[in-house]
Amino acid sequence: MEMIDPKYNIQAIKSYEHFSFLLPTTQQWFSPKEMAAIIGKTDQYVRNAFDNQKILGHLLNGSAPRGEEKRRTYMISRENILLFLFETANFSPEDFIERLGEILKNRSVSQLLKIQNQIDNIIHSRTSNLFGRRISTDN
Repeated sequence: MEMIDPKYNIQAIKSYEHFSFLLPTTQQWFSPKEMAAIIGKTDQYVRNAFDNQKILGHLLNGSAPRGEEKRRTYMISRENILLFLFETANFSPEDFIERLGEILKNRSVSQLLKIQNQIDNIIHSRTSNLFGRRISTDN
């Protein structure tokens, strides 16, 4: 049985969390047009990348016999979009946080306090209150 490097798993989880906010939370499958809108490319770019296996997904045609399909339907899962974003990013989530920290170093105390207030509000809105509402882990 092949062992998976735990460090890779942590990196994958952080990357998933870093990019997942870009996708609708209620949608599992996407068309090339929908993915193109998310990544800022054309649907033709997405189909080409799909055909070259840079984007993974499923190719369907349920109305034609196997091997005689003329029209193809591309289906790309949420996880495969996130995988594409992770693989094509020239940074890691840690790099992003580090660069954000560099920006914050040059802010005034007044600006940092306002930023801290915004962060506190975001954290508060994502966590449960004393009455037991569900804790949100969405980013």
